[in-house]
Amino acid sequence: MALRIASSRLWEIYGSIGLLAAHRGLVPWPYANWAKVARRSLSRSDMTIPGWLVHLFRTGGGSLPPFLLAVPASDGPDLSEELATLAAVCPSRVRAELEQRFPQGVPAEVRPLYADPVARLAELRAFLPRYWQAALAPHAATARAATEEDVLRRARTLATQGPEALLDAVGGIAVPGGVAVPGVMAVSGVSRLVLVPLLFGRGTPFFTSAPDGSEAALSYPVEGSAVLVGEAPPARRTDAPARGDRLEILIGRSRAGVVRALVTPTTTSDLATALGLAPSTVSQHLAALLAAGVVRRRRAGVRVLYELDRPGVVLLRHLDHARGAPVVR
Repeated sequence: MALRIASSRLWEIYGSIGLLAAHRGLVPWPYANWAKVARRSLSRSDMTIPGWLVHLFRTGGGSLPPFLLAVPASDGPDLSEELATLAAVCPSRVRAELEQRFPQGVPAEVRPLYADPVARLAELRAFLPRYWQAALAPHAATARAATEEDVLRRARTLATQGPEALLDAVGGIAVPGGVAVPGVMAVSGVSRLVLVPLLFGRGTPFFTSAPDGSEAALSYPVEGSAVLVGEAPPARRTDAPARGDRLEILIGRSRAGVVRALVTPTTTSDLATALGLAPSTVSQHLAALLAAGVVRRRRAGVRVLYELDRPGVVLLRHLDHARGAPVVR
């Protein structure tokens, strides 16, 4: 099976909407600040995410029906091109996939889509570009840079280690005649798989296949995406801990910011940029955290990445559970 990598603005939009849909209140670290700003922007623009789309996210564990997702035809296709694929979706396909998703009956929240797919998808095509401008456009440049860096890294894996190594790196498994993602999906008869990197790709991956079934697409989270998008908390003027913040009380405010940022692997310079700290300060914090066994480092090509080691994950989970610490592995 052949592999290729292609970014998608439409899939990225869905990923970010999924985060907002899954969390009515505080969105977990590291997307909390982005979510606050995005919600304010949407409110000022008098924009509301379609209720049926929110319900599809919530009832599907973060996944979406395939009819909403097209296999990206090229790397970074124009959003208008991707939206055109929604216009071509057959109403009978929409209803069939909804019936498959809800075997006990399509719920009331999704009935508007089931009753009139053409009208609802037309409304969605009008909504998504406005949503992009309000919630994601301010992050477009840094998002593109982070995605391009990830694509280059994955391409090197593909060229030097082969498709199975790349597939394994993003959570998939090659099976005879197809591909599987444990606990999510398994498909056969696929001759080519497109991997779609998402900055907002936490949680259940998106998956879709071409109408003839020969090509499929699977999303995966960009490594270090939250830091690169700049969703770390803004820098503070002092290192005095915030009242009630147990992690900051224990290790200090700026060092706690470093620990929280390392839920995703990143570099010293990226940490400094995201946290608004001097690189020398970040290096001092990392040296102390490395000596304490809280953080580990590894080389990825020419880059040196830092990430939480198991004790760091445990520390974050026990003292910072409200921010959505990673699962201990």
